[in-house]
Formats: sequence, C-alpha cells, structure tokens
Amino acid sequence: MKLPLGLAVGLCAILGAGLQLAAQEQAPSMPAGRVFKVDDTGTVVLDPVLEMQWKPPGQAGASSIVSASTQVSVQLNLAAFVGRSGRIYMTLPRTSGPTVRAVWRTGGTLLPGSLVSGERALVYSGPVTGPLMRDLIGIDLQTDGARLAQPEALAFGFEIELDQ
Repeated sequence: MKLPLGLAVGLCAILGAGLQLAAQEQAPSMPAGRVFKVDDTGTVVLDPVLEMQWKPPGQAGASSIVSASTQVSVQLNLAAFVGRSGRIYMTLPRTSGPTVRAVWRTGGTLLPGSLVSGERALVYSGPVTGPLMRDLIGIDLQTDGARLAQPEALAFGFEIELDQ
C-alpha cells in the first residue's frame, strides 16, 4: 500500500555522499588500530529516491513501520591500504529523524548484515589485496512512519580499521 498523498514521504538513500579519504597519500605512516574513512565516491545507488511503503498490520493491529528497498553498486577505493589487513565497516550516522534500520544482502565480496542509524557493522575482514573492492548489495530500510515528517537523506559510509 502506498502512502496517502498527504503523507507522501521519500527517503533518499545516499551512500557516502562526499566522503573522501584524507590520508590516501600517507599509506606507509598509517598506524595500526586507527580508523580511516574509505573513499566510496564510486558507489552508486540504483534507485536513490525511495517511496516508503506501509508494512501490513501484524497480529497486534496497525503498524507505523514503513519500508523500502534498493540496490547499491558499492565501489570502495582501498588503494592506500593495499598490502594491509583490517576490518571494513559500513556506517550510518544518526539523523534528526526517526531511527532507520538497514538490512542488506551482498554478492559475496562483502558480508551481509544489518545496522541501525548511529551504529556501524562489519562488512569485510582480512587483507586488502587490490585497489578497489566492489559488490552489489540489496538494502532493505525500515523506520517509524509516524515519526517520518519529511524526506530524510541517509549518509551511509565506510571506514577501515587497520591491523598491525
């Protein structure tokens, strides 16, 4: 069921909007245990503006949960980290709007998982063997439609925590 016209809300899922890796040229001096933003400017959201749909009511009656799904072509520029090992996390900063839950499936390069806004979730652990990491992921988003008063821009991002 689509949202009533008066409640039409969109949820813009933008991955990595403007995130740049500040320390790319300083790869040899990157200390272990530090967290670095990953350049994901090559990532493309295939349907960037989503119309949230009301979830059908459950046994408890009416539901205020709205959801939407999209596909994302993830491209992470890891050139500064080739030859190093670490963990890559997907992040979703908290916004002034309602909490958003994201659940994703992957093509196999990244790990499937879930997170809520304000958290980060592990998507890769191991050696960085090449300058680019790519995967196609399907993301399902859910939030409280009663608290979603206007379109929200979601700034998913990625960060890497290096091992020794």
